[in-house]
Amino acid sequence: MKQERKEMDKQNKNKGSTKKYKTIKWVLKQQIEKVTKTLWTWQKGNNEQFTCIYKNYNDDLPIYTPTQLLKEIQDANTN
Repeated sequence: MKQERKEMDKQNKNKGSTKKYKTIKWVLKQQIEKVTKTLWTWQKGNNEQFTCIYKNYNDDLPIYTPTQLLKEIQDANTN
């Protein structure tokens, strides 16, 4: 999980005008391949944030499995 956090920190530092979501996609694919039992939230908008749920949870945000969040991101990029 520490490696995944480092990758996400790199992504946040290198944000450009066009979001590719390269690192979060990589993290999700790794979790899917390893059948990791995790859930995610995605706060969309100007203060966009992905949160892997283990201790952090906010009832106002939808919860996604890695597969669901990867599909959401891919669908958002095609619109």
